[in-house]
Amino acid sequence: MDTNELNDTLASLHEELTHGQELDEESRERLRVLLDDIRVALDGDPAERESPSSKDGSLGDRLQSAVVEFEAAHPHTSQLIGRIADGLSNMGI
Repeated sequence: MDTNELNDTLASLHEELTHGQELDEESRERLRVLLDDIRVALDGDPAERESPSSKDGSLGDRLQSAVVEFEAAHPHTSQLIGRIADGLSNMGI
């Protein structure tokens, strides 16, 4: 996945976050935190890639956890998160 494709997928996830009717507030907040952490990882200095919310594990671990959590109730969201995790992994993040 190239950077443009990753950005498109991030935009789709953001759209899901803002307009996804089936997401409860807890799920929305979890996605907000993940999106913020992804932005920090992409925009930040490699030494600063782990944000304060990373106390719950690496960004990759948290993305994979989100994939599992959203898989049954929100399959489209889960698929987007999985694609982002794969893209970041391919970029070495």
